[in-house]
Amino acid sequence: MAGLLATYGYKITDDAMAADLWLLNSCTVKTPSEDGLRNSVESASKLGKKVVIAGCVSQGAPSTKFIEGLSVVGVQQIDRVVEVVEETFKGHSVRLFGQKKEGPKKLGGASLHLPKIRKNPLIEIIAINTGCLNQCTYCKTKHARGELGSYPIEEIVQRGVQSFAEGVREIWMTSEDTGAYGRDIGVSLPDLLYEFVKIIPEGCMLRLGMTNPPYILEHLEDMAIILNHPRVYSFLHLPVQAGSDQVLEDMKREYTSAEFCHVVDFLRSKVPGVTIATDVICGFPTETEEDFEETLRLIDKYRFPSLFINQFFPRPGTP
Repeated sequence: MAGLLATYGYKITDDAMAADLWLLNSCTVKTPSEDGLRNSVESASKLGKKVVIAGCVSQGAPSTKFIEGLSVVGVQQIDRVVEVVEETFKGHSVRLFGQKKEGPKKLGGASLHLPKIRKNPLIEIIAINTGCLNQCTYCKTKHARGELGSYPIEEIVQRGVQSFAEGVREIWMTSEDTGAYGRDIGVSLPDLLYEFVKIIPEGCMLRLGMTNPPYILEHLEDMAIILNHPRVYSFLHLPVQAGSDQVLEDMKREYTSAEFCHVVDFLRSKVPGVTIATDVICGFPTETEEDFEETLRLIDKYRFPSLFINQFFPRPGTP
């Protein structure tokens, strides 16, 4: 969005007080994230700043009280951010929530070839798909991002070629669930990665984003080959969320603790020095003391070098 606005002559600044308009990109995963957006909106109002809201809060709950009357650009409409900003400066409230579609089929989203301002000029972040295939009971993001929509392999590869030509040294592939990539368009994550590694120049690296366990189980041999590639980091973010099968079932995570352990054991045996990061949700409503102890035993078993611990937050509209 910043790249598009800069292309159209707008000056991008990190100084909130100097800005005429605040473009607030929001996250709906946890309550504190939404609270942060609310605080920013209130601050902007007190300072007389014009506001445009982007991201998952407004997409997932467009009738949220504190964004009433504000302009909104939907998660698949970021290529129209200039239009929304211009109308907002004119005093209008504009809301664009539509999905990118080809006939009845959802697409990945706005083009990957839009101009971009990178926070780190050496790192390019490429979203390979939007949405997901899961129905996790605690997740509000699904309401905003919807069903899976994957970008074609050739478009992702072209974005990689362009980024490396612009001086990028690392590419981070990301999405709500990279493991589900391609299931809507008849390809798979390994299909994409085998093509992508062909265009990584010497001295450059690829880093894979989060994948949920169900969609990596059938690709373990391929993932081991890819993670052993000299220009791919031996790293995988694999959220377990709980070590209890009962809690996983209540969360509708679609895998068991044993299946998660199989993925970890396989990759550790086939990829020397692999780093596996994981997430845990504490305080899920149905979690008992014994369920919690099962999670602790799993963590103690693997001693993950990177562990993200999250408190459960009830989110509006989730079961």
